Amino acid sequence: MPSIAITQGLTSINCVFQEPDRIELLEEQVPSPGPGQILCAAKKSLISTGTELACLKGSFDEGTVWSSWVQYPFYPGYSMAAQVLEIGSGVEGIKVGDRIMCPAGHRQYFLVEYKEAALIPDSIRDEEAIFTQLAKVALLGVLRAEHAFGERVGIVGLGLIGQLVIQYLNAGGARQIIAIAPESSRLGQARRNGATDLLNLPVAEAFGQVEELTRGKMLDTIYDVTGSYAVLPYCTQLTRDLGKVILLGDSTEPSKQTIGPKVVFNSVSILGIHGRMMEGFKGWTEVDMNEFIFESIQRGKLDVASLITEEVSPLEAVSVYSRLVERKSDFMGVVFDWTQLQS
Repeated sequence: MPSIAITQGLTSINCVFQEPDRIELLEEQVPSPGPGQILCAAKKSLISTGTELACLKGSFDEGTVWSSWVQYPFYPGYSMAAQVLEIGSGVEGIKVGDRIMCPAGHRQYFLVEYKEAALIPDSIRDEEAIFTQLAKVALLGVLRAEHAFGERVGIVGLGLIGQLVIQYLNAGGARQIIAIAPESSRLGQARRNGATDLLNLPVAEAFGQVEELTRGKMLDTIYDVTGSYAVLPYCTQLTRDLGKVILLGDSTEPSKQTIGPKVVFNSVSILGIHGRMMEGFKGWTEVDMNEFIFESIQRGKLDVASLITEEVSPLEAVSVYSRLVERKSDFMGVVFDWTQLQS
């Protein structure tokens, strides 16, 4: 694709949360790329349902990262596959026409620092590449857990990150993977991803069945991928003595979060991990993570395509978010297809 020599006058359709519970599509000017920047045309972007719906709701405890990060108008999204249209001075390793993935929001055209972009291998489709950001978060969780071979593991929260964690655990030698959710539709996907046991009930009611499934041993590790303040105190009761809880969901209201009645008595570790730890965590770099995930997809060891529920035009953004707010559990991977805006 030839470079756009003059970007003056280029406009972009962007998804914006103007205030809590109000979504708009705005047409906005796009500046020319400055030093170290690349101008890109969006191809596919993935809705990160948990994070973006929390940002849309806008209910945060003071002092949390949420309260300082989410300022309206807020531009949601951080999982983008795009094509490079123009490069600024000082850009290295990326040229016009390249396909890249980056943490850009849901925008038709945008600028991004070239160091935040990664080239997409020819063998990886755009709709697969957009899962890389979430796959890195799931990978961080598994690295944080430092699993021993043959562990009994539980997963609460079976959205995209929870499903990716299950795939990693299945590939990594977990003895038992117990998926816990009140939504039966998500349990089916968990089974396909490698869960050995499915509990179709709230985590608050899971103790007896986890005890039975593990023959009284309980879980070595359990993941809380919900972001709900109400879940943690039940997760800590499902582990064995010296067990671990991996918090992969950051509650927007931690003032309401408790740890449970026997954390100290059972010597349970609660280990949090956030996506900002991608660079340097346990010796990994973000480049390493990208390459590992691309290789895993190429070799069929990581299946992200099956997590796509639907692809829609970005022009349907308002109705899409409304449906997610009303029935989030009915959806998994919702993808904006920006190529539908091309005439």
